[in-house]
Amino acid sequence: MDGEEFNDELPDDIDDREKYLPLPDKRDLGLGKPLALAFVREFLPDDFDDVCHFFRKRGAYPKFKSLLARRGSIERWHAFENEATERALRNWCELHSIEIAD
Repeated sequence: MDGEEFNDELPDDIDDREKYLPLPDKRDLGLGKPLALAFVREFLPDDFDDVCHFFRKRGAYPKFKSLLARRGSIERWHAFENEATERALRNWCELHSIEIAD
C-alpha cells in the first residue's frame, strides 16, 4: 500500500455498522495494564508489587518502560506485546467473522 491510498476520502456510508466496524483500541482488547501486569508476573515477578503501584497513578507507562530498561527486558516486552496484540486482533476478527488474509 503506498501513501497515496491513505489520502483517499472516506466513503459516505462510513458510519454504517452493517458494512464497517471500528477497530478496537488496546484497552478494548485487554492490552493495556492487564498485559503489562501479566508480563511482569511471568518475567519480572520480583518487581510485580512495584509495577502494580505504578499503575495506580498517572504516568505508569514511562515508569514501567524505565523499569524494563533497567532490567534489560525491553526487547522481551516488545515481543510479548506483539504476540499478545496479534492474538487479540485475530480473536477479534474471528468474533466478528472477519477473514484474515495471511
